[in-house]
Amino acid sequence: MNPYHEGELAVQRRARATTTARVNGGAVAETIPAAALRFIAQQPLVIIGSIDKSGHVWASALFGQPGLLSALDERTLVIDLSQPRSVKEDPLWCNLEANPAVGLLVIELGSRRRLRVNGRARKVSAKSCLIAVEQAYPNCPKYIRRRAWKIPASQQKPDATTGAQGKELTTAQQSLIAGADTFFVASAHPDHGVDASHRGGHPGFVQIVNGRQLRIPDFAGNGMFNTLGNFVSYPYAGLLFIDFERGGLLQLTGRAEILWELDDPQEETGGTRRYWQFEISGWQESTSPFRLCWEHLDASPMIPRQHRGAPADNELSLKVVQIRTLSERVKSFRLCSRDGGLLPAFAPGAHLQIRVQMPDGSHALRDYSLLSDPGNRACYEIGVLAEAGGRGGSLYLHEQIHAGDVIECRAPQNAFRMADNASHSILIAGGIGITPILAMLHRLASHQQSFELHYSARTSQELVFRSRIEQLAGDSAHFYASRDPHGERLDLERLLAAPGSGVHVYVCGPRRMISAVLDVAAAKGWPKERVHFENFTARPLAGDRPIRIRLARSGRTLTVPAQCTILDTLLDNGVSVPHECKRGECSLCITRVLDGEPDHRDLCLDTEERAASMCICVSRARGDELRLDL
Repeated sequence: MNPYHEGELAVQRRARATTTARVNGGAVAETIPAAALRFIAQQPLVIIGSIDKSGHVWASALFGQPGLLSALDERTLVIDLSQPRSVKEDPLWCNLEANPAVGLLVIELGSRRRLRVNGRARKVSAKSCLIAVEQAYPNCPKYIRRRAWKIPASQQKPDATTGAQGKELTTAQQSLIAGADTFFVASAHPDHGVDASHRGGHPGFVQIVNGRQLRIPDFAGNGMFNTLGNFVSYPYAGLLFIDFERGGLLQLTGRAEILWELDDPQEETGGTRRYWQFEISGWQESTSPFRLCWEHLDASPMIPRQHRGAPADNELSLKVVQIRTLSERVKSFRLCSRDGGLLPAFAPGAHLQIRVQMPDGSHALRDYSLLSDPGNRACYEIGVLAEAGGRGGSLYLHEQIHAGDVIECRAPQNAFRMADNASHSILIAGGIGITPILAMLHRLASHQQSFELHYSARTSQELVFRSRIEQLAGDSAHFYASRDPHGERLDLERLLAAPGSGVHVYVCGPRRMISAVLDVAAAKGWPKERVHFENFTARPLAGDRPIRIRLARSGRTLTVPAQCTILDTLLDNGVSVPHECKRGECSLCITRVLDGEPDHRDLCLDTEERAASMCICVSRARGDELRLDL
């Protein structure tokens, strides 16, 4: 069954995303995924879209204790009306009396997970409102800025702005929008209901044309175009801006229009050259009656770089001034500007995308973490592990690049940022995963902040940066060589025994190490938003063997080669499966397992979810066969 209406199909065709939309449309179901039921009940924030009696669309936020929204079963959600929810003047409550259609976005900013649910609402008592689910599907984590929340000990009463209304933005409201990095949008279709969605970017990505008009760049997404498709069929929308610091809410309603193929020399759209314009017909400003304290953690690495006031060219040509052989398989490369000038600044955890030549003569971009001191802009340094079974980039750097050569790369990007206000940092590195951790160590040591570092490798000879770490960290550094005769193993159970107040954990290394840290941290009660990791591209393990997968719905049986993933095997055989990251991080490819024992290698599912499902982009089977609900 095609889950798309005519507006969505039209936008998909124009954006040349028909194939992607068809594949990802497989995630749309008439029931809530079983693995998401507990996730829903854990959230203190729900975004909900509705339509008023005049046909205008509004986006609202409901706040409360976890359990504010819960699932009675896979087809029914319930809103706990005894909780503070929102101000009584919020248009939502009158809207539901006129039109029961709603769109919900259940979002966990700290982990970037989100679930969209569309359905119809019905108030059944003074304490509960039921939502009959018509569509439910997970979304990818693109563009979500991570924020951690906590509930303060006492709640303050809303200020005098509660219920204020108007048609043209005030100076203060324009300032809020100009500094926003996140907002939510509700859209609708006359016959297909309401949808609620998230938009994120760098502060300033929402452009204020004037007091009644906004312009928003439309980044590349999952290809489904639910929001823009609704704009084509029904050009009304509602926007919601949350003041995360003060608890303020600004709701806008108006008309939306897609702007195609505009000039975008500063790459504000990330290459789509697509914007949408919003004409404000009215606004309401209020303060949430239930306050959450938010801590900004980091931006999504997927957010396009802004180049306002700077050249759009993001490329660097760097001269290799020194190559050091640190072990049989690891070399470090020192890179400087060709003209001797200062290099672009970077924050700890950043990486370079370097242009490498592949074995077949083609070129590709490969990511290498910066290990050098972020305070030194005279040069960059990277460490590269030669991987004989890799994709070819590391061998190219090891075998073809020499001192004096020039390499092409993109300016530093960061998907592994440090928290701004950690009381203590625990740095954990395995093997070549020490490289981004080293940059973090430089920053912590130079700022005299509290930290400890745990560096593990198979043998002491593979602890190639030990002397440098000892100089920087002294007694705060701990080293482990798991295969040495008398080597010590890293004891994660002891290290992560209790989540100290304000303590943050950073881990980079082999996938199994990262997975072990995440599992132990979850078992010990560490908040997800205080455990940070950088995951390299998932690769098959040396011991992987071919497995069979039986598809319960179609009756087909496929063989997955040792060097191929379940997801890629399915796609190669014409089986459409929603997917995005292919690294076991976004959960979009989660699939129910009917028989067999999965070998879980993802970094996103919890214990309960793994009991029934698996991420087929990275996980395999412990035995010879799996039966999947496909």
